[in-house]
Amino acid sequence: MLMRVVMLPAALLFSSSVLAQTMFPDRCPGGAKLPFSAIEVKHPIDSTCPALTGGKNSSLRSQAQNKVKNNFCASAATPEETTPQQLILLQGTAFATDDIKAQTGQGLEPTDRAALTGLGEGKLVRMKGFLIEAHYADIAPLKGESVNCNRRTPEDNDIHIAFGPDAGTMECAGVSAEIIPHYRPASWAEIGNFQAFDTKSKKYIVNKQLAARLQAQPYRITGQRFYDASHVPCPCGTGCSPSRSSDWEIHPVYKIEVCSAPPACDENNDKDWTDFDTWWKASPAPKPASPQPAKAPPAGHANKKPSTGSV
Repeated sequence: MLMRVVMLPAALLFSSSVLAQTMFPDRCPGGAKLPFSAIEVKHPIDSTCPALTGGKNSSLRSQAQNKVKNNFCASAATPEETTPQQLILLQGTAFATDDIKAQTGQGLEPTDRAALTGLGEGKLVRMKGFLIEAHYADIAPLKGESVNCNRRTPEDNDIHIAFGPDAGTMECAGVSAEIIPHYRPASWAEIGNFQAFDTKSKKYIVNKQLAARLQAQPYRITGQRFYDASHVPCPCGTGCSPSRSSDWEIHPVYKIEVCSAPPACDENNDKDWTDFDTWWKASPAPKPASPQPAKAPPAGHANKKPSTGSV
């Protein structure tokens, strides 16, 4: 009898441990909840791709980067203010460091990211910017990303958003923010419908009604500063892809706010900003004009063929 009583708790503890390993963590060290826990939504990928390092077959380089991509636990009493221009300038600083420049590009990602940490990777930052474009990235017929275990559906992939310092910024002159799929709120997911790839025309088609709503005001984005070492910068005039002026991003996004009184919102005045989820639900935006094709490639960027180099 005694043996049975002792073994039962041990079995329960083992089961609990196994269960914990089969779900993407929804707590940070110390038990803190996710930054958007009040509106988080569970998705299949939370259990089918539970490791912070992503897919089991990904390289050590990808695993090291994936762990940073999946970090919801950057913390600070107050987010550090940044701007699109500062992220672009920081690219020059990164490339002035020979080790970082040599380890930028698909398959070259550093396994030791100490130099990037020294430049601010992993910090909690906040940025004001105008939404230039958005899309679900790396979906079928492309092969997905190792960070998302190469799943190929919109629900299982990141939403890429390009931001600029003003509404007229060209995408190639902007910077990126990415909403990862784990526990992604339903309202945030709608941003990914900004445009979709049309398999007939081979172009990315913007949903004009949705774009008009999403681009009507500036945003304040809070999240982790991250260096996407899988890509090289593609500023205006280079003709490469994906179009961006810096590999420095806000990734993953922790919080999205919209300007309450455009266009003069002060990024340092909380009263000027409304939580995106609250704003979205208060006046639902029009649905996409047509459903996104089941096999829509990830919109790499407007009216360009998608890059095949996902990691």
